[in-house]
Amino acid sequence: MTVAGIYLKIFSLTDICKAPIETIIALFTIKYCDSTVNIKLIECEQKLGECGYTVDLSSFVYKILSKEKVPDCANSCELPNILVNERSCIAGLCACLRQIVKSAIDVVPSHHCQTLLGFKNSCLLACSEVSVWTRFCEVDLISTLRSFGNEMLDQSELPISMAKFEIHMSQPARLHNLYKYTMSKKYAISGNINRDNKFLPEHTFAEGSCITLADIIIFVCIHILFNLIPLTSDKILELLPLTMTWYKKMIENDAIIKCLTCLPLQEIDCDNVINYVLPAVDNQSLYKSDSKRYRPRSRIYTRQEDIEHSLELVENLNVNTKLNDLPFGAEICIDWSSIPFDATPEGGSLPVARQKRKLDQLENLCRPVIKLAKKGDVIVDFCSGSGHLGITLAYLLPECSVILLENKEESLNRAKERVKKLKLTNVKFCQCNLFYFKGHFDIGTSLHACGVATDLVIQHCIRKNATFVCCPCCYGSVQSCQRVVYPRSNVFQKDIAIRDYLVLGHAADQTHDAGNSKTLQGKKCMTIIDTDRKLHAEQFGYNVQLAKLVPEDCTPKNHLLVGIPENGVCKC
Repeated sequence: MTVAGIYLKIFSLTDICKAPIETIIALFTIKYCDSTVNIKLIECEQKLGECGYTVDLSSFVYKILSKEKVPDCANSCELPNILVNERSCIAGLCACLRQIVKSAIDVVPSHHCQTLLGFKNSCLLACSEVSVWTRFCEVDLISTLRSFGNEMLDQSELPISMAKFEIHMSQPARLHNLYKYTMSKKYAISGNINRDNKFLPEHTFAEGSCITLADIIIFVCIHILFNLIPLTSDKILELLPLTMTWYKKMIENDAIIKCLTCLPLQEIDCDNVINYVLPAVDNQSLYKSDSKRYRPRSRIYTRQEDIEHSLELVENLNVNTKLNDLPFGAEICIDWSSIPFDATPEGGSLPVARQKRKLDQLENLCRPVIKLAKKGDVIVDFCSGSGHLGITLAYLLPECSVILLENKEESLNRAKERVKKLKLTNVKFCQCNLFYFKGHFDIGTSLHACGVATDLVIQHCIRKNATFVCCPCCYGSVQSCQRVVYPRSNVFQKDIAIRDYLVLGHAADQTHDAGNSKTLQGKKCMTIIDTDRKLHAEQFGYNVQLAKLVPEDCTPKNHLLVGIPENGVCKC
């Protein structure tokens, strides 16, 4: 994939300038990869409480742009972001860094940065909402550096992210398809393949025996922290022995040494001795694949007595859970025979067995959008996948702009091919988590956005005072995270504990065939979860309609939430 340029935030304009930690990491990675990506620096105001760090720009070729000169597509996403072309953007630190590496490998396939993407090129591929490891690298550690102020120097406890990494390095290397990893020439130590299927790769680096992108992010952060916190080498070794061993291994690497020239750090005086301690953290790795995470003591099981207890709690709330008779916009007629092949599910290479059901699903979501959309409106298809919904809307509403937002590159590439064949000029692409999208839009849609994703979509629409049209999915995956808490509404939060709520979510996924005894109960629990979502949006001045798709059997997850703001002022 060609890259038009990477857009980075800075706080000053001199060669030795101040910039946020994300910019420092991006520039370090560019230098490590010998990347020729066009660097566009945007001077932004430093927010209160946001820390800036020095970076030497003298070895980089860059261009300084004012905010007004940033292209619309890049301006619609948080920095850092990469503009692929005038209609396609990549946002989010991990996604941008992965693209820098991939672009460098495209130019020089044997470049030393080829290991950064990890085994199967999956390093930091999963989004932070679902991956503990990505969240640590992209959110937790970055947050530590973003807010690390002088007041930290007077505290006796080191940042919790440092303690988490130390514990992580003490755990066994846990990798998917471990044997294939050890048999890979790419990751063989000194070129020698170990054919013993009981052999475990040494946990030399953050993810195994080779440097990955995670190591680059963590190294820059740890390197800065080591230079900011008044600790002697002996004290660091005492508190963080495994981190120190890893750090020495990193700093001995020739490519890392070359990159250190862009980090002109000034060591602080260690005479001001503080008796630092490590904060207490759980003794577990940060890998999503850590087997301990699949057997937590607090795991929710759908025992019938628990479900009945939760249902009783909801019944005592006296909340109206009645669905509308017909989905919003049911009167709108869509003539599929007039729609080009490439804008249909069949044209999207969907298996024959799923095409008719997908057609029905799309029709149910397109109708309310068509009814509500006005000329010039911007419509965002969140979690768009390969673009089934967004592409259909773009064809049916040529006077509206449609943005396909998806964090999976392969899915978005398939959507781009379809848009190219259809010669649609009203479609743009954002490869990122929806959290990184900050552009204006009028209508937000999502078809089967899993679990928390549906609530993130609704939350984002509320913040932008935009209409939402959502068909939820995977109720058993709802779980409080750094951006969403459950229950959603004040009504439910008052008397429903999180565990009782999650029981309902798990039961809601038991919508099997009509003859299964659990199906009716599962549908009831689905209605309760979506009623909670409805009530939450109504708290912010939304008129919300909740109904079933037509026909009901087009999908087991067949609810449609349509939320329309009652006025032009967002109350969020």
